[in-house]
Amino acid sequence: MGAARDTTRTGTPLHRRPDLLAAVGGAVAGAALFLLAHRGMPDDSYITLDYARNLALHGHWGLTPFRDANSATSPLNVWLLAAGILVTGRPVVAAGMVLVLATAALGWWSAGLARQVGVRGRVLVPLVVGLTVTSPIFASVVGMESFLGAAALLGVARYAAARRSVAAGAVLGLAVLTRPDLAVPGLVVLVALLVGRTPAAWRALVPALATTVVVALPWHLWSWFVLGGFVPDTLVIKTGGAFPNGEVFGNGPSFYLDRWPVPTALMAAVVLTGLVGLARSVGSVLRGRHAPVDRVVVACGVAGLAHYAVYAAMGVSSYLWYYCPSLFLLTVCTALFAADLASRRSGAALAPALAVVAGTALGIGLVGPLPWAQPVMFGNWATAAQYLDAGRGLGAALPPGRSVSAPGEIGALAYGCECDIVDVFSDHDRVVALAAERARTAGPVTRAFLQVNYLFSDSDPARPTDLHLRWREGTGPGWPTNVPGRGPGRLVFEAEPLDPE
Repeated sequence: MGAARDTTRTGTPLHRRPDLLAAVGGAVAGAALFLLAHRGMPDDSYITLDYARNLALHGHWGLTPFRDANSATSPLNVWLLAAGILVTGRPVVAAGMVLVLATAALGWWSAGLARQVGVRGRVLVPLVVGLTVTSPIFASVVGMESFLGAAALLGVARYAAARRSVAAGAVLGLAVLTRPDLAVPGLVVLVALLVGRTPAAWRALVPALATTVVVALPWHLWSWFVLGGFVPDTLVIKTGGAFPNGEVFGNGPSFYLDRWPVPTALMAAVVLTGLVGLARSVGSVLRGRHAPVDRVVVACGVAGLAHYAVYAAMGVSSYLWYYCPSLFLLTVCTALFAADLASRRSGAALAPALAVVAGTALGIGLVGPLPWAQPVMFGNWATAAQYLDAGRGLGAALPPGRSVSAPGEIGALAYGCECDIVDVFSDHDRVVALAAERARTAGPVTRAFLQVNYLFSDSDPARPTDLHLRWREGTGPGWPTNVPGRGPGRLVFEAEPLDPE
């Protein structure tokens, strides 16, 4: 009788109904975002789509079918996209499917976390999903692995808070397969929520970490021996230092505030609210009068700050998606803070205020024609449509058997031309040469890491390209481009040999 009272007529447990509704709500939010953003995805999204299409159609791990490469940062994203391509035959549709899967997971795990820490799910779920989907940075990187990474980090928190060690470790393994750097915040969350003061509590880490290794290590070993790198080549490609204007990860937000003032201010409001919630929960923990929600806020907040600190210390450039893990974890702090206040009825006005912030962020993102030709935060030299048109023209103009070097951005061009277009993202040999050059000037730790990472990599010299594609400012012959911040430009197909990079 008791079991019957605890289930619906369809046999679904009653406590699971909010989780299912939350997952459906998350999926709807992801689908809505994709309908707005699918024509204006950034160039790096097409790099991942190139890998997925080649894997699905040719069984080849590379940006193009013509050369070996290991520049796909997110193997999990590539695998899921390839599966979607096999089902639908349409890579862009597959990107939408993966986004919907990720936002559905955000809703599902938010509902489970709310139940675990004793806050109102009807406050927490809309805030986690809404503030993520409407975040200007997240909305600007649709097609990349950022939503998958956010969902995985939330899953680690959800299962670690419930002290489900194996489940938490498995999701952490998926997080590492989403992006290797997610090991940093994921481990912080795992340790902070699993470890206690007793030896028995510490022992909970063993099955969690063992499961993480079982999930993530096989791919990295295969990548090391077969693809020539234990971690993706993007670690070398993207850690070249500051942009020409001196902009790096650490000072990037100040440049963002100047370049995109309203979206950056909206995100700053969410982050600052999360930091206030973190400070409040830290105080509660130190006083020894904390609730379960406080431990999760502290775990997520410290994890987000740790990820930011590691990236700032590395001195990498300020690419938008690099901020997503720390931004998301502090967004979770904001949502938990608001949900806790709403549950205590001592500050419930904060929840609708944050909903207003989310709605405003969405309104900013909706400026311009729909669907977006480009997101509100955008730094490419051309829109996706312009690059795709140029790529198709390049593929028709390039003589068979000839190669062409990319002008600095390659994803959508390679997707459109389906030709032997070359740069460090599509040619592993060029990355090995770049790593060797960097090792000569690096410190002993970096030099040792590079040597170990490329221990099993072939030492073949990079093959030169036959032709070159250049981006030129202004109007004239070539494939036209025109984006805010750069103005009119064109891609010029030049018969000029280029030495290997």
